[in-house]
Formats: sequence, structure tokens, C-alpha cells
Amino acid sequence: MRQLPKGSVGYFVSRHLRQGAAIAFKPNWSLYSTQSLLAPPSPITLSHRVHSTRNFASKEKKKKMEVEEGVLIGFGNPLLDITVSIDDSSLLEKYGLQANAAIIAEEKHLPLFEELSGMDTVQYSAGGACQNSMRIVQWILGSPFRALYFGAVGKDKFGETIAKRAKADGVETHYQVNDGKPTGTCAVIISGMNRSLVANLGAAAHFTEDWMDTEESLCVVERAQYYYITGFFLAVSPPTVLRIAKFANGSNRTTVINLSAVFVMQTHKKELDELIPYVDIIIGNKEEALAFSSASNWDTSDIFEIGRRLQCLPKEKGLPRVVMITDAVCPVLVFQENDKLLEYPVPKVDKSKIVDTNGCGDAFVGGFLSQLVQHMPLDYCIRAGIFASQQVLGIVGIQINKLPKFNESCM
Repeated sequence: MRQLPKGSVGYFVSRHLRQGAAIAFKPNWSLYSTQSLLAPPSPITLSHRVHSTRNFASKEKKKKMEVEEGVLIGFGNPLLDITVSIDDSSLLEKYGLQANAAIIAEEKHLPLFEELSGMDTVQYSAGGACQNSMRIVQWILGSPFRALYFGAVGKDKFGETIAKRAKADGVETHYQVNDGKPTGTCAVIISGMNRSLVANLGAAAHFTEDWMDTEESLCVVERAQYYYITGFFLAVSPPTVLRIAKFANGSNRTTVINLSAVFVMQTHKKELDELIPYVDIIIGNKEEALAFSSASNWDTSDIFEIGRRLQCLPKEKGLPRVVMITDAVCPVLVFQENDKLLEYPVPKVDKSKIVDTNGCGDAFVGGFLSQLVQHMPLDYCIRAGIFASQQVLGIVGIQINKLPKFNESCM
């Protein structure tokens, strides 16, 4: 890695990134009205749970902000999804898999990928949770390259395929290319309403922090205002994640983390605990929230209590933390300071129209972030997330070309 000359812009940014200090950019916090995400409209306590029923097509509108290129950066593991649908549980039992879970492949799972590839119904698509979310952001925003993406791929056809797909969907990729490892793959086994994910990370597991020291990386990180990090990526490169979160916190920018999967709490709780003080928004589903409670020895399975405790965890400077807990059927729960709570009901979906639930959570995050970067009210962020998540249920994976053109009236 070449050394940046002292006195150069790159050297200056690099030094401050390492120290987690603030640099030139200072956002205009006045842009966040009292209706914005981190300062919600009205105090709602845990003893007064309220369902949001606002109609976005109604009279009340808020002028959206112009979104600049590179305003959002996602950090994740780019993968090629290998998807099949099954009618019975024999394949899951063969490899010791649960019907609805996400795990990292062990040696015993490696033959699974070849077996899936030989099936007549197999489908391939560009994947990786974070990259999927960035593609949804671009689908909604329309203007290209507002969302950027960091991760590692191999120097192979799969890596080229994923990069082309991302670019076609408007996402600017900044891959660290590994000559010695193949691009990662993810087995996606769909059984009814369930999906079992087995990720063989390949090159994605070898992302290194020094990639953030390249002059190009330094420039795009300095330009961004929002950073989205998956728990999957935290498991790969904790130093990179902590470095970015500290930098964002020190320069009054926003860091969002997704807990991503139960195994993250089981195997990387220490790294997660180190990160959380610098995180502004935590997103997780009910199972992940329960796993966090268990790993923290909280001795409770009350999802409302868990959300409250997550929100109250120590936080460095900046605005109060927001915690969102999602569920396929139950309302989205949003926990804020002073025991404030909002509930957002999830519209029912005709089960006969559901093709694939894989990517549903990724789409929710993408919809949410697409409004967050425009400084839109919390209602817009949540409802855009719910809308996006339900749009992808009728297709395999995240295929932007099969989604309708987005406009506000959709919600």
C-alpha cells in the first residue's frame, strides 16, 4: 500500500479517520425538524403505545432534500445468491439446517452449493444483505450513485457479475479485490414462508482495514453523511466498523447498524458492545433482539423491555439513539429516549402471492434509509421500509428491474 504524503488531503483525512476525530464536514442539524427521525413528533411512552396510521398521499407533505452523490455508504459482504425452493425438509435435514435461519458455512456445508447448482429450479442473483439494501435505496431515489458500497470480492466472473448488477441498479461499488479467494456465495433455500441462508463468504471474509487507507476510499468516506453497517460485516472486519463509527460520531454524522443474524450476538458480542456507544440507529428483528438479550444476560424475553434497554445503552455524543425491532407480522417497534415508543402496523399480505421472503429485511432497511438521507419524518422512513419489503415478496431475491417505478403515492 503506497504511503500518502504528509500534508496531502488524503493524509489529513486518514489521520483523522484513525483517531475518530472530526474533520471539515459539519452537517446542518437545523435541517432536522422536530418531525425528523431523531427528534420524533410527540412523546409516546411504553405505557401509551400508539399505532401510526398516517396516509402519505394526504395533505401533509414535507419538502424533500436534494440528495448528493455518495451521501450514504454501506459496508457488507457481497455474495452471489444461489436460490432453490423445496417441498419437503429432506435437504435441510441432510445438512443440519433450520428452516428459517442465517449461518456461515462450515466444512460440512460446502457440498450443498454444488448440489443446489445442479438442481433444475436453481436461480442466481446478485446478493449480500447490505448490497441489496443499497440497491433498494437507489430504486427509490432514482438518481444514480447516491449510495456507495464497500466489501470484498474475488478476481473472478462472479465478482464481475455482482459489480455489473450493482452498477446497473445505480450503486457505486468500492470492492477490495482479492486475487487468492473466490467471490462469496450464499445458498438460499426457500420452504414455504421460510428461508434458510448459508453463506460461504470466500473473499468477503477477508476484507482488511487498510483498504480504507486508499486515497479513493478516504475521499468517499469523508464525503458521506450516513454509514450503514451490517452485523455480517462486523463479524468480518471489526476494526473497520469501529473506525468508521468513531469517525462518524466525532464528526456529527449518522451510523446505522443492523444486528443481521442471531449468530452475530453469539460470536461477536464483545465487538458489538464496543461499537454500540457510537451507533445512532439499531435495527434488528425479534429473534435477533432476543439473542442480544440472552447474550447480555438480561434475563428477559419481553421484546418491549429489550428494546427499551437497547435504547438506553451508553452512547457517546450526538442525538439520542433510536432502536427499531421488526417482525414479519407484528408492528415495527421504534424505541426512543425517555421510554417513547411508536408502533407501525404491517399490512397483511396474501400468502399465495409470496414467492421469496429472502431480501425482505434488506428491502425494509433500503426503504428506510432512502428517506433518512433526505431528512424525512420518521413516518416516511418506516412506511417506505414496509412498502419496499412487501414489494420484493413476489420475486426471487432483489431484482430491481422487476419492481415498479417508485413514487410516494405507492405508500
